[in-house]
Amino acid sequence: MNSAYTLGTYLRRRRERSGLSVEAVSAGSRIVPRLVDALEADRRDLLPAPVYVRGFIRAYCAQIGEDPEEALRLYEERVGSPPPLTVPPPAPPPLAFSPPRRWGPLAASTLLLVALGVAGIFTLGRRHSSADHPADGAATAPRAPTVPVPSVSTAIASVPSGPLPVERVLVMRVVESTWVRVAPDGGEPTEETLAPGSVREWRSAGRFRVTLGNAGGVELQLDGQALPALGERGRVVRDVVVPSEAQP
Repeated sequence: MNSAYTLGTYLRRRRERSGLSVEAVSAGSRIVPRLVDALEADRRDLLPAPVYVRGFIRAYCAQIGEDPEEALRLYEERVGSPPPLTVPPPAPPPLAFSPPRRWGPLAASTLLLVALGVAGIFTLGRRHSSADHPADGAATAPRAPTVPVPSVSTAIASVPSGPLPVERVLVMRVVESTWVRVAPDGGEPTEETLAPGSVREWRSAGRFRVTLGNAGGVELQLDGQALPALGERGRVVRDVVVPSEAQP
């Protein structure tokens, strides 16, 4: 292909014809200047995945007043046609954050054992009272062997008292469209493309490995505490461990 007809040359000539600078296109399209320069220089190695580049091209053309179809055609000639468009499943409603439940199962088990112990003691007392005070004229029947009932203190002591594993909760709020992949320790990884306004939540007794197509397009919280951004807008980050070794 003649270099005069590359995507970068096409965009740069039409931007100059419109009288706009790189900074003006960047400010209007919200594409960082280094990515505008990469588009005009045909530097595919500096650009993110094609799904994001196509969005950049549309935003760029909207700023210079050009139909994006010709620019997209030039781009597809270099990278190939995009895969068939599939309709994603509807996003689930935002998940309400709730603190990790650490003592619920232990408290429920303790109360159940206490109730069983008290019921057993009450039943045994009634049997003893009936046996010690028979009705007048009635023959005293031989006593049945007594079945020992565990005391309340014994029942409580049998409940494991060791610390339960701490469950970590990672919440993601999407500010700009991005592709994400999250793999909790000991759990199945999930991956999907999320639209602005989407909220997702993952739980793990250990750490999370996070991959983002647009690192600056999400806000993360760990156990209710905001985390710093994993990278700049438009930057791809892979297998970032959350929390890091430096975090508790």
